[in-house]
Amino acid sequence: MTFGLLLSATCVCAQEVAPDNVEAEGPIIEAATRFKPRPKFLVYETELLRDFTVIPTSAIVGDAQANVSQNLIREGKLKFPMVLKERTKIIGGLGYRHEQFKFSEQSDEVYPLFTRFDDKSLKRLSFSAYMQQILKEKKFVYIYFNSSLNSDRPGSENINYQLKWSVAGIYGKQRGPHKQLGFGASFGYDFGQPAAYPVLMFNNDFSLHWGYELLLPKSAKLRYSPNLSNHFIGALELQGASYSLQDSLFSGFDLLEFRRSSVRALLTYERELHDWLWFGVTAGYRFPINLFISEPGDRRADALMKIDADPTPYLSFSIFLVPPNKMYNRAKGSG
Repeated sequence: MTFGLLLSATCVCAQEVAPDNVEAEGPIIEAATRFKPRPKFLVYETELLRDFTVIPTSAIVGDAQANVSQNLIREGKLKFPMVLKERTKIIGGLGYRHEQFKFSEQSDEVYPLFTRFDDKSLKRLSFSAYMQQILKEKKFVYIYFNSSLNSDRPGSENINYQLKWSVAGIYGKQRGPHKQLGFGASFGYDFGQPAAYPVLMFNNDFSLHWGYELLLPKSAKLRYSPNLSNHFIGALELQGASYSLQDSLFSGFDLLEFRRSSVRALLTYERELHDWLWFGVTAGYRFPINLFISEPGDRRADALMKIDADPTPYLSFSIFLVPPNKMYNRAKGSG
């Protein structure tokens, strides 16, 4: 598929749900869609957290304390169309995430956690699929699926422990051209351990410049767009993950699992550099909720080591590609 066709397909997949019998609410409300951010299909992001203190405790190796002088995260994402039909659209995605730690001021320089993670990395290789199915009477179904290899050494060895997956489904109704309400369920690692929980979705672009997106309890976002070229987004997000550790910390354990979850409060600014080229900067604060190391197995919650980490600010920078504006508007039928 050529570059231009890929852009066109991405535009079509990203347009808003437009079920039967949804009428426009006038020229001002109709124009509000022009101030929403266009979908991203290629993203590179770098995130750096400020120094913070960690205090691991373990009945096996004892307790310690250290300063995390560097927690650097690099991430790349690619989205592409898989199915493009009038009522059914499926978007695929590939992702790579690389996270690295550096410690200083260790109370014990040979403590297993510090020697194991210092200047080493956790990696994630992922595939995702997102389906949008439009039904009759202004109703719709969203389904999201993600599978990934999460490990310090992703590969075929012990792949059953490295493979993590999450899924979510939402059934909803279009309440107007720019308002959606839905409910469903989600399964994943947002709490560090695998868990299923109900979700409520409510999206509303309530004016030309303002809108919000709620996917509770996972995220809440408020957007202000003064014009086509600038977007401000404030958000609260629940994030979690689980990684298989191939190189064990403790003798007698060949494999271990590193689990974590946190709440993030953040403010993002996105700016157009060129029609299809944008950059973003995010300032936020991370509040750890759950951080521990256990034996492998999704149902295990017995911590071999618990880790207390201070809340810490972070800063991230991203550069990304979006569909050209004229192509995006044509795909939505408004250009």
